[in-house]
Amino acid sequence: IACSALGTRTASGNYLIDLLLANVCKQNVTRFPYEIVRLAEDIAGGLVVTAPSEKDMRDPKLGKYIDKYLCGVSGVSTEDRLKVLRLIENLCLGTAAVGYRTESMHGAGSPQAQRIMIARQGNLEMKKKLAKAIAHIDQ
Repeated sequence: IACSALGTRTASGNYLIDLLLANVCKQNVTRFPYEIVRLAEDIAGGLVVTAPSEKDMRDPKLGKYIDKYLCGVSGVSTEDRLKVLRLIENLCLGTAAVGYRTESMHGAGSPQAQRIMIARQGNLEMKKKLAKAIAHIDQ
């Protein structure tokens, strides 16, 4: 939204987005999905890959032990807890993760290309001067 809102009209009448903000956005898109997955896997713990199957849960002998040892807080069934773990597994490691994570990394160009464009367009020297002026530091 910001790169569109701060875009400019070109001499030919076309509209050009703010390229710096577009690359900053793309840089975040290549970073945050991986961070979200890392946090989800951290919070979920090892059960995200070692959880028993539904068949095990329904087994007359195993089911009661699974329910006993994998129950969480009261009010949330073990079955619902396992369903959430399976959802996290699917989003982080399974069918839903494959295209999403690769697209996040490479869909808008490589992260290194974005960093190069940010460095080129960021006008760092001007920002240093502004920071010095705000802090009342002699130029």
